[in-house]
Parts: sequence; structure tokens; C-alpha cells
Amino acid sequence: MKRKNYSTAAEIAALHGVTPAQVIALQRAMQTTWDGIAGDWLAAFEGGEEEALDSFASEAHMVSEATIDAGRVFMYGDQDLAWFRDHPTQLELARAAWTARS
Repeated sequence: MKRKNYSTAAEIAALHGVTPAQVIALQRAMQTTWDGIAGDWLAAFEGGEEEALDSFASEAHMVSEATIDAGRVFMYGDQDLAWFRDHPTQLELARAAWTARS
């Protein structure tokens, strides 16, 4: 899947009160999680990837919903995300992190 890059990790970090390293760690954890669940996630939509993407405002919305919902991002990979568990803007931060540039 193609990603559009909107902001740098530093810009996203400043907006959400975290560090750039945390934004990158979240992005990596989301990528690892998405790699593990994407096939099943997309198969849940009768129209496959196209229908899945049409069901969300953007790819970032879809992937953040799929990886963050139900704590899936904590089940995959080895990133330390203890700081993220109770972050007040989890989904917004995840959407931004998904598209972050280094």
C-alpha cells in the first residue's frame, strides 16, 4: 500500500506531546502489526482492499483502526509502547505516525 507523507516525526511529536523516537517506534509497531493482520483484515471486506479503503477516510484511518483497536499493536513486534497505552489521542497520533516522514 502506498502512503502519503504529510508531516515529519518531529512535527507529529510536538503536536501530540511525545518524542520523535516514540512516533517512529509507533510507526514501526503499526507496520509490524499491519504486516501480520492485513490479509485477514482485508479479507473481511467482500470487495477486498478496494472496499476496505472506501470504508475509511484514508489508508491511515484504516490502518490505525486495524492496528490500534483492541490493542493489536501491543501483540506484535518488540517496540516499547508502554507510553502509548494510555495516550489521550491514540487514534489521531497513530494516523499521523502512519504517514510520518523521518
